[in-house]
Amino acid sequence: MRRNPIAQMRGGTDGESLTVGDERSSHSPNRRKTDEVDSGPTKRNLSPKDESDFSQSDEEATDSDVDQGAGGDSPIVSRTRSRISSDQLLHQQPIISQRLLRSTQAQKNDRTQSSKANIKLEPPVLSRTDPSLKKGETVRRPAQEERRDTSNKHVAFIVMIVLLVCAALFQLFVSKPQAASFVEKTALTVFLDKFEQVEALFYGQQSALWKRSRITLRNQINQTKHEKPAILMFAAAWDGQQTMRCLARQIADAYSVALNATAMVEINSTVGSGWDSDVVKLEVDTQLSSGFDKGSKVAVVHHFQDMPPLSTLIFYKYCDHENAAYKAVALLLTVLLDEEKLAPDIGLRVLEMKVRDFLKRRFSSAEGSKGMDTDKLSGLWSRIAHVVLPVAPIREIEERGCDSKEGWK
Repeated sequence: MRRNPIAQMRGGTDGESLTVGDERSSHSPNRRKTDEVDSGPTKRNLSPKDESDFSQSDEEATDSDVDQGAGGDSPIVSRTRSRISSDQLLHQQPIISQRLLRSTQAQKNDRTQSSKANIKLEPPVLSRTDPSLKKGETVRRPAQEERRDTSNKHVAFIVMIVLLVCAALFQLFVSKPQAASFVEKTALTVFLDKFEQVEALFYGQQSALWKRSRITLRNQINQTKHEKPAILMFAAAWDGQQTMRCLARQIADAYSVALNATAMVEINSTVGSGWDSDVVKLEVDTQLSSGFDKGSKVAVVHHFQDMPPLSTLIFYKYCDHENAAYKAVALLLTVLLDEEKLAPDIGLRVLEMKVRDFLKRRFSSAEGSKGMDTDKLSGLWSRIAHVVLPVAPIREIEERGCDSKEGWK
């Protein structure tokens, strides 16, 4: 095609050439068609492809403008198309902006909903507060609380150990004595019951006899650790010989049964009255030690006055208080006075002096070369004469012996 001669003649600027072209294009039929197209409403939506077409149109329009500025040699049709494309792009830009704004708002809404969901799913973190502090103040001392808990555990553990040790000591030192005390109380109850029976059988005796003998034997039963043996001495005149024998045996039996011991040890001194002192001494020692070793808890020595004087020294071994060979035992001695009868109301002190003088005469050296001197007799007396009790005669027993009462052994 040929270039526009009018443009070449005028040699005007790019703006002037564009003005002439525009005036001509306004009189052309193509311009009318383009205006109709532009004036018509846009019914279809633009796709990304359309957007790329619009960008290409912009590039074409820019190229056409450059061409016009360079020489104005672009045909009218090209300039018209470029104008149409620019107008369409300007007309479609608000729609594209609205879509982009909607898309951006939708993304923001999605993010907001997701953040709200995350906030709902996360558990609330509560700060540890102290009610005693002011509002807003937070207590932060986990280390102190852990140390306090640890110290409390240590204290509880120490207290538990102390309680276990106390329980063990209680079982060791308290339970066993309580069990022993229960056995002793049971033995004492049995003894007191038996003693009451003996007291009922031997009526007519002084109350001091029952009181002193019961206290002496009861104390011996109550002791858990015996320091010395219990020693009782009964004295009677000729008229109460059998009664004294039977009474001593019954009291000894009550004591033995209460302790659940073996049979009592009985020694009749009258049998060995004419024997040698050493032989009698050995025999007495053998019977007493053998009986106590076998479990007997009481021994009765009848007619103590008939023993050879020097043989009585064997009782130093069994009656020497803390030095006695057997301490958890009881010894009952009977002495038959060289008198027809005793006063029913004789006092204990008077009786004691009477018995002492009688034995002194029997065991003194004045009565024979084999007698005992006064010092030895005094030492023996101090060991055997703790309690001296009188025995009054009971006629039935004196006539028929111990078996005349029912229930006697």
